[in-house]
Amino acid sequence: MRNPYTVGRWLRGPDHYGREQLLEYLMSAEDPAIWVVGTRRMGKTSLLRQLEWLLTTQENANFVPLYWDLQGSETKDDFDYELFLAVEDETARFEALGVDVSALYNRDAIQILRTLQRALKARGKQLLLLIDEAEAWINLAKNDYQALARLRKAFQSGGMRTIMTSTKLLMQLNDLTRNWLTSPFLFGFTLVHLWSLEPEASVSLVLQEQSHTPVSVERERINEVLRHSHRHPYLIQTLCYRLFEERHGRGSLREIGEEDLRADHLLAGFFEVDFKCLAPTERQILLTVARQGVISEEDLVARTDNESIDQISMYVHSMNNLGYLQRAYSRSDGAAAPSHDEFPRWTIGNEFLRRWMLENYQELAQTLYSDVSDYGVETLLEMGRKVELDYLQHEIPELQGRLESLLTAYSGHANQTPPEILQEIQDLRRELERASGQLRNLAE
Repeated sequence: MRNPYTVGRWLRGPDHYGREQLLEYLMSAEDPAIWVVGTRRMGKTSLLRQLEWLLTTQENANFVPLYWDLQGSETKDDFDYELFLAVEDETARFEALGVDVSALYNRDAIQILRTLQRALKARGKQLLLLIDEAEAWINLAKNDYQALARLRKAFQSGGMRTIMTSTKLLMQLNDLTRNWLTSPFLFGFTLVHLWSLEPEASVSLVLQEQSHTPVSVERERINEVLRHSHRHPYLIQTLCYRLFEERHGRGSLREIGEEDLRADHLLAGFFEVDFKCLAPTERQILLTVARQGVISEEDLVARTDNESIDQISMYVHSMNNLGYLQRAYSRSDGAAAPSHDEFPRWTIGNEFLRRWMLENYQELAQTLYSDVSDYGVETLLEMGRKVELDYLQHEIPELQGRLESLLTAYSGHANQTPPEILQEIQDLRRELERASGQLRNLAE
């Protein structure tokens, strides 16, 4: 029996777990331009590919997807050619809608996008541009800022919907384009954080419930996996891949050992990139938390260069959303215990990252220069606050509805409720508590 866990490539269709509400939001949001920011291996490419898959498998979908990978592009000619190749890869999709793909050769990106928009509009459809590895815009901002400004106008014109993904490194664009006569490049994009998988989807991923070869795992072992990975999809898959073994023709997961939680050279490389994406204040916060193990926001103020609890709370909230930090665990199942303290306590986002930081602490503490400024981070955090408020205000009623449905369905025979349903009820309550806490923090 082969190992069913996938490590190192993007996933879509039945192989893609969770994110349903986020996917729905990305397709229904009013804003024409959205920036999804996440750490390395958080599932950014898979998110775009899943959007593409969903739209190409739906009948009468209003959006026509186009996946555009910017990796390796530096000059305007690079971007133009890569966009043409992206359309050419989907020749059948676009020629069926009246687009002469061969005529787009040697056209620049703006011309290609306008041609696609006109052809799709004539069919009552709209282009959904899915841009991956958007950090490449940094090169264009340095080499040809006028071309970048024209592209930004196209993205935000309303003639199509643009969803781009990247790490926080893209925040450099705010500094590089700060002196534009118009607002900086990223100001026209709605900021969305790509955070950990939902609890229910995380459990399903561990059990491989959507695969042809589901895995038998006891609940205690599932809780351990989720606690160590903090529901980071790549770390879940990595840890489960290491633990997988076959017993009597069926897959299972063995006990977790010390070596299973170490970052190999690939993980270490991802963590190094994620650390470089942090602004100076964020680095100081992360290093302080790593050194202390568990620390309150009040103590973070005392141990960093910041005197404002509001500023620290803003940074910590964002770092929690991106998986760098998490509320301190105090329950054996890996859930953060409810806290009514004025200042929450925080720890490193997952066990792999915690161990890597402690092993490399001295070297990381010497890394002073950052391509991302505090100014850029604070500006974008304020921009993203309203979006997150709206998202949580939609998420909470949905969680409440699912919880109430389960409680109603099993209220008459609680003693006979299957253990997996009881666990789902417990998970929903925790997720509802998390979302409600985030909403309170943002509102304050």
